[in-house]
Order: sequence, then C-alpha cells, then structure tokens
Amino acid sequence: MCNGQCGERGSAVRRFLIFAVAFVLGVAGHAGVAQAATPAPATADGFFETFQAKNDAAWSGGDQVNSLRAPNGLTYWSFGDTVLGREDPDTGAYRPGWSMIANKILVQRGGDLYPATSGVAVPDAGDGDRYWAMGMFTAGAKLYVLCQRVRNVDGYFDLRGVELARFAFNRGGTLSLEAMLSTPSTGKTGGNSADTAQYSADAVVAGGYVYIFGYANAPGDPFAPHRSYVARVPTDAVDAASAWQFYSDGAWSTSMADATSILSAQISSVRLVDGQWLMAYKPWNGWGDTVYVERRTTPYAAPSATVTVSSPAGVTPGGARYVTYSPQLHPEQSLASGKVLLSIAWNGETLSDLAADADLYKPRFYEISAP
Repeated sequence: MCNGQCGERGSAVRRFLIFAVAFVLGVAGHAGVAQAATPAPATADGFFETFQAKNDAAWSGGDQVNSLRAPNGLTYWSFGDTVLGREDPDTGAYRPGWSMIANKILVQRGGDLYPATSGVAVPDAGDGDRYWAMGMFTAGAKLYVLCQRVRNVDGYFDLRGVELARFAFNRGGTLSLEAMLSTPSTGKTGGNSADTAQYSADAVVAGGYVYIFGYANAPGDPFAPHRSYVARVPTDAVDAASAWQFYSDGAWSTSMADATSILSAQISSVRLVDGQWLMAYKPWNGWGDTVYVERRTTPYAAPSATVTVSSPAGVTPGGARYVTYSPQLHPEQSLASGKVLLSIAWNGETLSDLAADADLYKPRFYEISAP
C-alpha cells in the first residue's frame, strides 16, 4: 500500500540507486579498467599514434600483436616479449631501469589501453622457460591464450612446446589466470616436423570448433623453410588435448604426425571475415620484404585472392637497425575507410638497437582491402 510519502521515498530510493551505481562503477574503474577517455582510433595512423604514445610501466613495446573482441565487448591485445619503461625525451632511448618481460595482455576501452593483469599475464614455467602470449579465442565464457614456450639457447630461440592459458573475465575487464592446460604440442621441442609442430600461431572459433594454426620448420627446403598446419577441437572440449584433430589430406586425423601442410610459410594470423578466411604471413619472417594476406573458402583450400604489403627491414633516421615480422589482422576494429586493420611487428636487429629507440619496438599499422 502507498501513503503520502511514497513519492518522496521513491525519489530517495532512486537517488540511492544512482549513487550506488556510480560508486560501483568508480570502484570498478579504479580496481580494474577505467572508463574510456578517448574514442577508439578509426585509422591506421590513429592506432600507430596510440601505441607510439604508450610508454609506461604497463607497456612500452612488444611483438606478436594479436587482438580479440571478447563477449564483454572489450578488445584484448596480447604480446610476446614486452618492454616496460619510459622514453627519454632528449635522447629518444629508454630511460635507465627499463625491463623486458615474457608476455603481456592489454585491454582496450575506446582509445585507451590498460593492463589486463598485473605484471606478466602468464608466469614463466617452473624450469625457467618463458611463454609468448599468441593466438586467443573465447569458449565457455573463458578467454584462452595459446602460449608458445621458448628458451634462449646460444643466441637463438628454442621452441619448446605450447600450453593453453585459461583466463576468467573480471568486472572492469581485467583477467584472472585459472589454469595452464596441455595441448598436443606440449613437450614437443624443436619444431622441425609435423609431429613436433608448434600450434600457437592463431585460433578461430567457427561452426562448433576452434581451428588452431601452427607451424614447423622445413630444414630440407632452403627456399621455403617453414610449413603451416591446422587442427581443430570442439568448443566444448578445448581443455582436453586428446580431443584435437589434425587436417590431413582432406580428412581429420587424431594423430598429430598425420597433419599435412596448408601453407609453405609460417602463418601468423587468421581471421574469418564475412564468411571468408583471411590468412596473413611473411615468407622468411623478419628477413623477407613482403607480407601476404590470402583469402580462402576454408583454412585448407587454395587461395582465391591475395593482397601484399611491402615490409622490408631497414634503419631508422636515428640509426637503429630493425626487422619486421608477424603480420596480424584486426578486423574487430572499425575503420572509417571500411578496410581491414593490419599490424606488422617491428623490432631492433639487436637489443642495443631496441634500447636506443623507445618508439621502435611497436607495431606499424596498415589499412588493407580484404582480398
């Protein structure tokens, strides 16, 4: 029943609810991800400037630049080796005290980038191996990240298998690591054949499956020294390595060794756009001059169209030598041109080159017409 105080009481309740919601949002902003202060970039130049401007203790450069729009409406960016530090405005180099960590995940809200976790997203393995955060996908309201296990050995990277990191989404957009899961690539070192392929490159959810892309070296082919493969696992069984199947000459096999190559190069990004599969790669990786983006009707079909982007190594005006590699597609970003956003990782040819230029170890962005 309502008496003469109903309207006043209702107004008080509404004021309380408004205050409570504002308080919760404020807490979420401080504890997790703040509200967007700027709109999302709508051009490749805008994304370039956004990443160039970020020099802080959360992120100041990284490679393997994968991105994913999650069910919570936010976009997550994963990186392999990542620099934390600030730029010296006088020299352009990193200020003393900068460091490099194994991986990082940022969350994008509008045009702002925030850390999705504190410190590294995926801690080093118990034996000291580190993980590069690479392909991402969502299933069962969880975020999964393909983690390439690596170790530095005599001046090169030794590939030491792949694990799958499972994250829970927190209020505010941050992530909590729940588990590290085995994959068929777990414990497979070297990556010189189909049965030791590293299934970490990328992942796409389609038709009740997660399609997972991997690569191996091809030591016997001096002209195309890599091969790429595709596996699939049901979306309701992604935690089980035994549920994976491998594409093999028009069929799917439960044996990793049966996999047949879908590309004579190292795949680095795959996306399903308007029903078509787009695949990005760079032959010879950092030593090649051209990035290729192919359109296919299935991950294992022959390409029906291709676009290219010139991306040679070079020297900055300041004299730092760099290489370019790991092209990544970002179709979740809405560009004013209606084109697809593509990033290409840049890195110093040596650690000294990287340290001398705090703007170097950051992705460069391009707008491409889907092939």
